[in-house]
Amino acid sequence: MFFLKSGRLRMQRVTPDGGTVSLHIVRPGETCAEPSLFSSRYHCDMLAETDAEVWLFPKKELVDSLRGNPESLWDFAGGLARGLQGMRQRYELKQIRSAPERVLQLLRLRCDDSGAYRTSGSLKDMAAELGLTHEALYRAMAALERSRRIRRSADLLQILPTKPE
Repeated sequence: MFFLKSGRLRMQRVTPDGGTVSLHIVRPGETCAEPSLFSSRYHCDMLAETDAEVWLFPKKELVDSLRGNPESLWDFAGGLARGLQGMRQRYELKQIRSAPERVLQLLRLRCDDSGAYRTSGSLKDMAAELGLTHEALYRAMAALERSRRIRRSADLLQILPTKPE
């Protein structure tokens, strides 16, 4: 199992025809390859998209530690649950057909109490997470700005309050 200290990793699989399918972008503070604790081999490849510092947790030592420390095991299970919740949110987002509505739902999920979301990566990263081309994301954001549903600045996206009719 791995912990990403800095940088960005892409988890991907090679398809039977030789193409690649992106499964997840690993960001600093996240673990990855957790299923390898229950398997004899990895199920996907990891590609460093930037310079990265990655901590390796050897399987045997990690399993022994988790079995011997219930508090660590509970923390580990919590991390897995949060990862599963994030995966379900990404799946939910990709089921929304309208690109502007998909962007709005991402913002609803990520915004603070004031309706603001500080982007942590590039807009191309956001587009990939939403399952959109970056061009489709830019068009969707422009449409949301024109309709006064969001305000956009350098690294901040904000949902604007809707006016009652």
